[in-house]
Amino acid sequence: MTDAAPALRLALDQNFPTPLIHAIASYLPPDLELRSLHEIDPRLSRLEDRPLFLTLHHMGWHGLVTNNYRMLDEPWELAPIIRTQAIVVAVEGLGHDPLRAAGALLLDLPGLAGRIRPQRSNVFLLSYRRRPPRTAREYLTEIAQRRGLAEPDLWQEVLVTAEEFEQARLD
Repeated sequence: MTDAAPALRLALDQNFPTPLIHAIASYLPPDLELRSLHEIDPRLSRLEDRPLFLTLHHMGWHGLVTNNYRMLDEPWELAPIIRTQAIVVAVEGLGHDPLRAAGALLLDLPGLAGRIRPQRSNVFLLSYRRRPPRTAREYLTEIAQRRGLAEPDLWQEVLVTAEEFEQARLD
């Protein structure tokens, strides 16, 4: 095994939940390095986005993971991303909820390095919306429809009998 540098080195901005990422570091893809701006160099935490992308590039970092997805609406901030061919993983719309932000990132990390298109900037805008719960009966109805059955007929086929229900007790 070699100690070669990871294929993809991404800095975590100062608002990203670094302790959560550290807690699962051993599970991260081996071709990826994630470090907070402060860990890379404490001075980075004081930079605005435009000089931050330029400085990270000169330091050998490929890009930034950030909750500041609004930077993608600012031409002044897009220019250094384009110039440095940076990778931006921007988590949209999760506010200041570190658990949800980390979760959105973790869902997208596997295979991220392999999805990078070379010699251009790569922006991954991660978005997650909360969904209302559905009942299990709604799923049963959909399965019945796919099978060309009436839902009551499928229900009769699979229902839990009173005897089966009682036998499941661990007395």
